[in-house]
Amino acid sequence: MVSYVLDLQENHLLRNVKRVADMEAAGSVIIDVKKGRMRIRMKVALALCVVVLCIGIGVGVMHFVEKLGWLDSFYLSVMSVTNVGYGDRAFRSLTGRIFASIWLLVSTLAVARTFLYLAEARVDKRHRRMAKWVLGQNMTVSEFLAADIDQNGFVSKSEYVIYKLKEMGKVSEKDILQICLKFDKLDTGNCGKITLADLMQSHHQVRFNKFLMVLLECKK
Repeated sequence: MVSYVLDLQENHLLRNVKRVADMEAAGSVIIDVKKGRMRIRMKVALALCVVVLCIGIGVGVMHFVEKLGWLDSFYLSVMSVTNVGYGDRAFRSLTGRIFASIWLLVSTLAVARTFLYLAEARVDKRHRRMAKWVLGQNMTVSEFLAADIDQNGFVSKSEYVIYKLKEMGKVSEKDILQICLKFDKLDTGNCGKITLADLMQSHHQVRFNKFLMVLLECKK
């Protein structure tokens, strides 16, 4: 439920920011235009707003339904939402207990979501620092040799990009190997490039294999 509400808020903000063309400056702060998603700090802010809203609703119900003072209502609300719950106070009325059974569940999920976004923000910040550090380093001879994948004596732009992505941890050697294997399957002529004829031949081969499988199943 909390995830659904936060996703609705995110989608609503994304639509509004994209709809208004003269809000490019605000859009760069709220959303990541290149990735088409809300920035992590805005997700954290929205999650914190939901937590504060849960605390506020709890304070109101405890004050007007449970007849507690404002200070006690705030204390009990914060202790309940943050899952501390010393147990020195409890809901006594039937209305309060029904409310608490729903409110405590939603509040717990909201707090969990907030910590999840905070952890995501921390990881994202670490990745950005790592990427900035990697891009700021000058290429050494050993790095040149490692980046020269085909060992032809020079590093192409694609080889340099792949090497830097590996250094940033955005792609692994296993991922590159799987992509290369897929490329080799499409490159039926072994010419180091994929032509339209290769692609059409690959599609025909897939259809032919499916046809053979259907025939074998029919014979069984």
